[in-house]
Amino acid sequence: MIGQLKVKNYRSLADVTVSFDVLTVLVGLNGSGKSNLVDVLRFVSEALTHGLDSAVIKRHGMSALRRWSGKGRPYDVEIGLSVSGNGTLAADYQFTLGSELRGGYRVKSERCEVRDLSGQSSKLISKFETLNGEWGASPLETAPALQQTALALPLLTGLEPFRQVYDLLTSMSFYNIVPNDLTEPQKPANVHPLTERGDNLASLLRELRRSHSTVSKELESALNSVMGDVLGYQVAQVGGYLVTKLRHTGAGKDQQPLFELSQESDGTLRMLGILSALYQTPPRGLIALEEPELTIHPGAMSLLWEEILEATRRRDGQMQVVLTTHSPDLLDMCEADQIRVVEKINGITHVGPVAEDQKQIIQQKLFAPGQLLQAQGLIRRADCCARDISANGDASARRRSVECCKP
Repeated sequence: MIGQLKVKNYRSLADVTVSFDVLTVLVGLNGSGKSNLVDVLRFVSEALTHGLDSAVIKRHGMSALRRWSGKGRPYDVEIGLSVSGNGTLAADYQFTLGSELRGGYRVKSERCEVRDLSGQSSKLISKFETLNGEWGASPLETAPALQQTALALPLLTGLEPFRQVYDLLTSMSFYNIVPNDLTEPQKPANVHPLTERGDNLASLLRELRRSHSTVSKELESALNSVMGDVLGYQVAQVGGYLVTKLRHTGAGKDQQPLFELSQESDGTLRMLGILSALYQTPPRGLIALEEPELTIHPGAMSLLWEEILEATRRRDGQMQVVLTTHSPDLLDMCEADQIRVVEKINGITHVGPVAEDQKQIIQQKLFAPGQLLQAQGLIRRADCCARDISANGDASARRRSVECCKP
């Protein structure tokens, strides 16, 4: 489970620290930096899984990834995460990327400390550290050679507890389901994990039916709960392709017509993709959903929200869900502590919990979060004092601002 993310100089994120819960909802204007925040997690996962070079190139090079100073000098990119697993392990992982000539980069430092939480106090059980391509502290007597353009953690996956840290950081999936990508027959592909755009959806659904019948039935039940006329799914092989069909209720008692995905609405396809991501087996450690409300009827959002909550419960809080949204309807279902307000000021992204006065209003059920969003906008806690005083410089405003930002 990701507990906290610290990032400096990653695109619009100059210096941000964000805590994550089992369910975290990021809300902010278009262009505020929500996607950049999610992309930091994606960048870490891809850098460890596919290599740092691949992750940097995918983002159009280091010069497009980092921030620049006012004098035109590049800043170092710093990323740190606190993670925990199985209730007995906690780790802090951090690395810094520096700039080289012609858009190059190097790993200036990398560090990981792992602690055992099973006793009465936290106990450091292992760590490693690198500095400019050299080992500063190694858990091995004969340490493997380092490359300045690669991270060291993947080299230590054969050694516990670093394998657990690696698994936690790479068990993250990010979804922005595009309905048009699901309408065509799909070639057989890897069944796990579900890809970002659902390119292997048919393969995943077929494997659930074959090897995880209980989960397959749970997914069909969820589909029926959210979309009342959908009873289940079927995957058939036609030539070299897999064709997915949904079974619907018919006009007669025994009629259950099957429709190919090309005949389904965008909302149905998007709901199918999101639910498949939540029910994939084995489950992912973290699932990030970009604006799940798109193309989905507001009346169905409460049902989808219940399925998202149920997905986190099925793994006893070990599976996290991160959402980005603009939807007041979705926010109305959130608790105040689940919301992180994202805003951009002078080109720099700031992230924080809801301001204390608004949080109390939500907890007292005077207004729901979505109603506050529409009425006055959700205010980030760290910035509420400055706004209050600038709006009204009298003593009462100062008193309100002090109360608002009390810890």
